[in-house]
Amino acid sequence: MSDDNDSGGIIGTIISVLILAAIWPYLLALLGIYIAYMVVLAILAWIAENWILTISFIAGILAIYCIFKYKLVSNARKYVFAKAQPNAIEVRLDGLPGSTERKFIPSTNLYCYWCTKKLGMRAWEMNGKYFCRDCYENKLGLN
Repeated sequence: MSDDNDSGGIIGTIISVLILAAIWPYLLALLGIYIAYMVVLAILAWIAENWILTISFIAGILAIYCIFKYKLVSNARKYVFAKAQPNAIEVRLDGLPGSTERKFIPSTNLYCYWCTKKLGMRAWEMNGKYFCRDCYENKLGLN
């Protein structure tokens, strides 16, 4: 009686194990590719069923990206505070609206409290100290 399932004995078994050891990374790679393919198909099927939710999610991510990329919150804050703060007022010495005399003229010796830049007709006063526009905005946190 001869056995038809004989794989060549011990030498055949050793060769089979060596071949399997040599190709097992490729078999695992093929299995991983197949699993990734099935996952992508499942994701695409879910997107096809829930496309409104998907578009809303993508729009939300894009909005968050734009908020941080273009610093929209800080720009909006600066805009609101710039509109809310009073503008520099040219104070007339005689108090009449048509007068040409001003409290601050370019030839005065009034300097900014922080940067010591010479102040002209536009000066901001805060707590009895005079500031140029840049220092005034920095002190309020607008820049």
